[in-house]
Amino acid sequence: MGNSYVLVDHLPVGLPADSALWLPVDAADDTIREAIAELDPDRRLGSAEHPLFLAAWLPCLKGSSLSFLGMSPAGHQWLAGLAGEAFAAQRKAELAAVLAAGDPGAALPDDPVEQVTALIRALTRDQTGPDRFALARQPLWCGPDSGSGLAYSCDPATGVPGLSGSFLAGGSGAQLLTAGGTDLSQLLDTRPWGPQLREAVQAAEAELDWPVRLEFMVDNGQLAVHAASRVPLQSAVLLDAVADRYERGRLAPAQAVALVDPRDIEHARAGHGLDLPVAARGLGVSPGIAFGTVVFSAAEAVAAQADGQRPVLVLTESRPADLPGLLAAVAVVTERGGQTSHAAVVARGLGLPAVAALVDGVLNSDSPQSQVLRTSHGDTVRAGDPVTVDGHTGVIHLGGRQQDAGQGQAAGPVLPGWLDDALSQLPGIAVRVNADTGVDAAAGRALGAHGVGLCRLEHMFLGERHQVLQRVLMARPGPDMTVDLAAMHRLLRSELTDVLTAMDGLPVTIRLLDPPRHEFLPDLTALSLTAAATGALGDQDQLDITRRLHEHNPMLGVRGVRMGVLIPALTDVQITALVEATLALRRAGRDPRPELLVPMVSAPAELDFVRGMLDDVCARLGTSRTAAGISLGAMIETPRAALLAGSIARRADSLSLGTNDLTALVWGLSRDDAEQYLLPAYQDLGLIPASPFARLDVEAVGALARQVATEARAVRPDITLGVCGEQAADADAVRFFAEAGFDHISCAPPRIPLARLAAARAAVAEQPAANQPTEEAR
Repeated sequence: MGNSYVLVDHLPVGLPADSALWLPVDAADDTIREAIAELDPDRRLGSAEHPLFLAAWLPCLKGSSLSFLGMSPAGHQWLAGLAGEAFAAQRKAELAAVLAAGDPGAALPDDPVEQVTALIRALTRDQTGPDRFALARQPLWCGPDSGSGLAYSCDPATGVPGLSGSFLAGGSGAQLLTAGGTDLSQLLDTRPWGPQLREAVQAAEAELDWPVRLEFMVDNGQLAVHAASRVPLQSAVLLDAVADRYERGRLAPAQAVALVDPRDIEHARAGHGLDLPVAARGLGVSPGIAFGTVVFSAAEAVAAQADGQRPVLVLTESRPADLPGLLAAVAVVTERGGQTSHAAVVARGLGLPAVAALVDGVLNSDSPQSQVLRTSHGDTVRAGDPVTVDGHTGVIHLGGRQQDAGQGQAAGPVLPGWLDDALSQLPGIAVRVNADTGVDAAAGRALGAHGVGLCRLEHMFLGERHQVLQRVLMARPGPDMTVDLAAMHRLLRSELTDVLTAMDGLPVTIRLLDPPRHEFLPDLTALSLTAAATGALGDQDQLDITRRLHEHNPMLGVRGVRMGVLIPALTDVQITALVEATLALRRAGRDPRPELLVPMVSAPAELDFVRGMLDDVCARLGTSRTAAGISLGAMIETPRAALLAGSIARRADSLSLGTNDLTALVWGLSRDDAEQYLLPAYQDLGLIPASPFARLDVEAVGALARQVATEARAVRPDITLGVCGEQAADADAVRFFAEAGFDHISCAPPRIPLARLAAARAAVAEQPAANQPTEEAR
């Protein structure tokens, strides 16, 4: 609804309040001069002492008005002495601008009568507008019982109804804003213009159907209302105001949604800042606030939870084996990492508040038994110390209590029922959920997700399960590898069955394994110490294999489809589990809709390789890819894949833009390191406005996204285009991808409500007519 202004000539108090003359817009110059003479019988217009000024306006809801007409050089000097040179100069500049809008070469006449006549001609030049205009004396705020004021129909901060505001006797509106005034509540019952002001506020609120702000003057006891505008409400107050009007039928769904920014939902939930000492600051990578006691390992977190405590897990960085600790924790802090680090992704999926990339805190890792968090403030945070983690702001506070944290793990905002109802009636780019378990998928569906946009198979091997994948990666072909692959098959088939069941009838995008191998391999340093200490052949053999598989830059190494090409049996077991789960559900009368996604594609031939394996698996199971209803898609996350989108699209049923890796590769930045020191420094220096991992880089990554959509649609108009990545759910990114022609975005369950709101707002913005009040609503 914004800060729309209206003239209020149709309200109980007009602009100005004393006698106004109404003239036809095509009035002759002589008629205008006669009106000026009637309003100025003492010929004070333009005089040097106590001059008279005029005001003119058109009687329409969004009409135009002119103030301080007839400003001669002497009148300008008098006004400057009363209200200040800046005020007088601004009024004169406004008049000159109106005249220049119709005639760029016209100068503002010094003769006050000629000036008024010329400006009225400029005001009424549009013959399609009203058929009359008003001319009246300009009220001033100086003199006995005069002044300026602001009146509100509610408390702007709380939304509580009731007339409030301030009044400055003998002062201008500008002076009121800078110097303040007397509380209106002390004046309304003692001043003759009090009842008029109450009536004007009530009428303006009825006209705008919104809490209002009135600007008014009092000139010798006479009230003049300049303009009424809607009060700019925020957060919970805004939500209450919109909810009231939506539930009364005064706002259509599109109108209601257009009024609510996703930040209002976040701010309403986050509340006020915590009044607690700050221990360390970092990057808020998963929203929410949680209170608990510090632990420094996953095992300690599990033990603390079993003891009835609320562990806050503090790590240098997290690995798949730390999942039990993440599940036990109420919040997570990692010294390293960023928006797309392992801890951030898992924490968002679990709904845990999380902070990463500490800028003023370092873990002392002399030994696990003596680990502490040292801060640049001189604080030392030890195991068992109470802290409060704010995942909204990225701050770790010393101390706190459960009441400070509120809901703790409920990191995702919940939409009010009326807003959820409004969203269900509106179009917009589809919002899917990132879900790696049936529980996540069901949670996403309950929040309004239109399917699963990203199911990451590697996340099915977190915690103790990581050993299964680790053994496969390190195994030599033979019986041992066969046993481990069989274990993988059973696990994957069970988990995929759960996810497909939870999303029955909706699409589920299942990505082949895409972990950087170092996350699932033993720690090389620890393994070297173990092998040296034991001298056992088995430890030495494991060390040799780990060294052989070690990569200096694993994020750019053997991952995604590359891993599947080097270990075809690994690709085969994933596809087999998916096809079997799909066929079993179909036989059970369900409607699974799997979409197999190939990650880290750089060469179109890689997609051909996986399609060949998919066809072979289907044939082996007595079906075909078409009969099984399994589509094949490619993940566009390398610049080469983006540049070859047309060629890849010819081989694919869908493309999914992976903004995390694509951003890292376009920028040449490390996803896990850049957000700790480099990007914050660049932001402080003004070199970049925001981290490209937090907000979509429209200039470069966005340009590639548009190119992908254009080239893919050119060769396959019916291809499905999706986006997954941390930037995808940002409101600006949602709008961008909708405009660029993508079909869906995907995000973690807690972010679905705001993503749905952003998607609907993007759709509403494309239909301006939907935002205009209907006759029924009025």
